[in-house]
Amino acid sequence: MQYTMDEALPILKKVLSEGRLSIFAGSGISVESGLPAWDGFVDKNIEICEKLNESLDSCDQFTDIINDAKINKDKNLISTITALKGKIKEVKMHGINTDFCEDMLSEFFFSAKPCDYHEIIVSTNYKHIITTNYDNLLEQAASKEGYTSLLTKSYSYTEQQNLSMAIYSGKTAIIHAHGKIANIKLDEFILTEDDYLAIMKHNPGFRLIINSVFLTNSVIFAGYGGSDPHFEDIVSDLNMTLNWNSKGRDLPKCYIMLKKDKVTPIREFLSDKHRVDIITFEEYSQMKDFLRELEKCSPRPKP
Repeated sequence: MQYTMDEALPILKKVLSEGRLSIFAGSGISVESGLPAWDGFVDKNIEICEKLNESLDSCDQFTDIINDAKINKDKNLISTITALKGKIKEVKMHGINTDFCEDMLSEFFFSAKPCDYHEIIVSTNYKHIITTNYDNLLEQAASKEGYTSLLTKSYSYTEQQNLSMAIYSGKTAIIHAHGKIANIKLDEFILTEDDYLAIMKHNPGFRLIINSVFLTNSVIFAGYGGSDPHFEDIVSDLNMTLNWNSKGRDLPKCYIMLKKDKVTPIREFLSDKHRVDIITFEEYSQMKDFLRELEKCSPRPKP
């Protein structure tokens, strides 16, 4: 189902006021902080690979793959990233140190500062804050706004025991579904479908935790412009695991905020299939206004 923002606002205000709304934040919320959306990160990945390639002996260089990536990334985004990650792993297997690449990546992320979106999200009384972003901008915003308890409950998908305790305690957690930049290497980024499936296969406890959040909360997806990977993977995995269907009226709902010109028939079909309602907006500033209205409705209590 599609909603306008005016139609969706009272629905989400009610769920939020009942303490049953969580948010899933995508790369779009960090664009105003100077970080790219997911497809822009692919360009950064190519740039870092070029620097790595320049440092290699000719026998180890992968110039042809880099050139092909530049030409065909828009047509074959997933294949491009898979090939680049594969070459980086090969380089490491040859005993070549790639730490300077990791330093470039860390500097890129840590130079960013939180924007309005991060501050609005941490200031709203969402049950949980889940993100596929590697940056720590939500944590920086929590510190700035005085929500120190959030800083002690910020976890990567690998911290399953701590996450379990946070969920059981009923306290809001910031959950980094793909990990945190401080602990991620260039060839370990979660970018492809295989990467996502590997997380769920090797971290069954995390899959259980995520499903428990979705089982007990409605979830709004913000900052997902359609280029972020795994949105459909996450929701379809949930529906398959719990055997939900579109007739379950009293089950939790998922909502995704999308710019109106990004709502294609395929996107609408997949959303209906995965029990996701679409909230449309004309300009990105309207999404910010919408989230701010939710904040006004239910601000997060200060410690």
